Amino acid sequence: MLCKFKRLIYQASPDAYTVALYKPCESVLDSSGRRIGEVKAVGWCLPTAEKLKYDLKGHWSKTARHGIQFEVETYDEVIEPTREGVIAYLSSGQIKGVGPKTAERIYEAFGDDTLNVLDTEPEKLLAIRGISENKLRKIRDSYLASRGARDVVTFLAPYGITPNRAVKLYRHYGERTLDVLRNHPYRLCELSGVGFTTADRIAMSLGLDRCSPERIEAALLYTLTEAENHGHLCMEKREFIKRCLAILDMPELTVDMVANTAARLVMCGAIDTYKGMAYRNSAATAENLLARRMCSLLAGKRKPTPEYLPSRLDALERRERLNLNAVQRTAVLTALTSPVSIITGGPGTGKTLTQRAILELYRELYPAEEVLCCAPTGRAARRMEEATGFPASTIHRAFGIYAGDGYERCEPETPEAGLVLVDEASMIDSYLAEKMLSALSPGCRLVLVGDCDQLPSVGPGAVLSELIASGCIPVVRLERIYRQSRGSRIVTNAKLIRSGNLALEYGEDFQFYESSDLERSAELLEKLYLRELDEFGVDNVALLTPFRQKTATCVNSLNDRLRDKVNPPAKGKPEAAHGKRRFRLGDKVMQLKNYEQVSNGDVGYVTGIGSDGNDAVLTIDFGDGRLMEYSGDELDMLTLAYASTIHKSQGSEYKSVIINLQCAHSVMLVRPLIYTAVTRAKERVIIVGERRALCTAIRRGETEKRNTMLADRLREEIEKER
Repeated sequence: MLCKFKRLIYQASPDAYTVALYKPCESVLDSSGRRIGEVKAVGWCLPTAEKLKYDLKGHWSKTARHGIQFEVETYDEVIEPTREGVIAYLSSGQIKGVGPKTAERIYEAFGDDTLNVLDTEPEKLLAIRGISENKLRKIRDSYLASRGARDVVTFLAPYGITPNRAVKLYRHYGERTLDVLRNHPYRLCELSGVGFTTADRIAMSLGLDRCSPERIEAALLYTLTEAENHGHLCMEKREFIKRCLAILDMPELTVDMVANTAARLVMCGAIDTYKGMAYRNSAATAENLLARRMCSLLAGKRKPTPEYLPSRLDALERRERLNLNAVQRTAVLTALTSPVSIITGGPGTGKTLTQRAILELYRELYPAEEVLCCAPTGRAARRMEEATGFPASTIHRAFGIYAGDGYERCEPETPEAGLVLVDEASMIDSYLAEKMLSALSPGCRLVLVGDCDQLPSVGPGAVLSELIASGCIPVVRLERIYRQSRGSRIVTNAKLIRSGNLALEYGEDFQFYESSDLERSAELLEKLYLRELDEFGVDNVALLTPFRQKTATCVNSLNDRLRDKVNPPAKGKPEAAHGKRRFRLGDKVMQLKNYEQVSNGDVGYVTGIGSDGNDAVLTIDFGDGRLMEYSGDELDMLTLAYASTIHKSQGSEYKSVIINLQCAHSVMLVRPLIYTAVTRAKERVIIVGERRALCTAIRRGETEKRNTMLADRLREEIEKER
């Protein structure tokens, strides 16, 4: 049925169930032979652009409540092969980033071949004025969603899968996507953000057997994936089978039945085992390669150690007035005589001064060679650059590691550097570490600097702790405090917390406010935050809490509360909504994942709010000339940043840090959490909450031990070399 969109009756969002009126462009008769002037159509993701004609395909239905309506199964845009027809389609609002002027420029460049270019060679659009790499990606994805991947988007919409994720799936499987979904729905688990539960719901709706081997295999792989999401690279075999049985929730399945299926996955290479532990193949490969590459670095040819290295260090100290202590000198000499070395220590122990000495002496010894300084986050890299005077970047940018949903298929770039110095190494997960080491050139020296008592990486593994525990790499521990003045309660208490001592000292620079009531705590946190802002400024104050959601003192609730005080609404001040999130001009925001030149944890400000068809477009200034535009699903990568989780604060320093600790957060209360929060502060720590919660956190010496076998693998690889 050929028709035009007339009016929207119901649509919660563009990818939701839709009820709309359409005007037929051809003769459509009712059961009495009368011509119908409008058709009520229902379905998922129905088209609503007004300038186009659509060929709707489906069937008529009638209900007592809704009467006669047309249930749309699929549709096609009818694009007239003329200048006016193509421009009307491009500027209809369905193609993000293309307005009337851009549509005209595209048509002028490619004429009647425009749609073919979009189908097969969209990169040609980069030649059009105003189309950047970022805008091209938006154009390509929305074009796929409206044409090539439209049936996939429609198929997946009832299950809560966004068009953006559906397009990613379509890119992976191409024209086979619908066939894969209908016949192998558990392949959906391969897509980031789509779990076993959603895939299982689709499979059950298609009539698949709950006892099918495919379902059990998918549940096994999903169990390992979920373990990785909680930081574990592998699982003990019996616990692995037990967890999988719980996910499958079928009393008729036995341990032996699931174990036999797991054995088949081991035989076909989807699952690997090592010393009683089960891995996804990609996880085992990453850990094994990481161990091998570290072994190769340790065994690699070393540059001859220059004569009189200690005396050269003496001269550098006098010239630069560095004043290193004996342990710091050992760290510098170890870094310049070992192919790999680790420098670890708590806050204020002189790690930065030691790094500067390493870099200065290396440049003096090897003036023709490059040095590379990097860190896991943008904020940590900028702090490293400011402190050492040497350029620094994120690990992702330094090695060209931009992998979207995963690192498996990413090929890193090899930097031309004789020395690679990595700060905040405790934040590096196993996948990132493997890619970084795979890119190091032979003979390169690697120096890892970090605090092994902080929280482990967000991603799976515990690389820094495992490398130290292996006993295979030279480790220098810095203990003496330098950062703050002698007698600083922040430094004193950090040491006490690290040793599990509850006898903390309190005063002007380390304060505690008792509050067991969550609402009262939220009010107090707001009051203290505004007070600290007046003294230190918005960029020098952090409000940290364990949970992102669920309580009055969670990150999301506090962000909304604080934003209305720090950046209140005003007449003429633009705002944009995205799902439950609302952004306002001037808002402080945080990046939630690595994306182009912006890193997970980077903080910026909303400097512009515009629109692109039905989508809001936010311009974010991340500093250093990094201006980024976000629209549609890209806004999922942003959150308000007045308050943040303690995990997200890693790699940062602030003059004042306000921490909320409640017994309601008990599942998160462990020593590394409170240690990490306290060590973010340079001048003042303020804790609001329950003393019982603080004591609980300090007593719990370890987070749940992460399942990883890197230390064992590294020792095994070195033993093979002997």
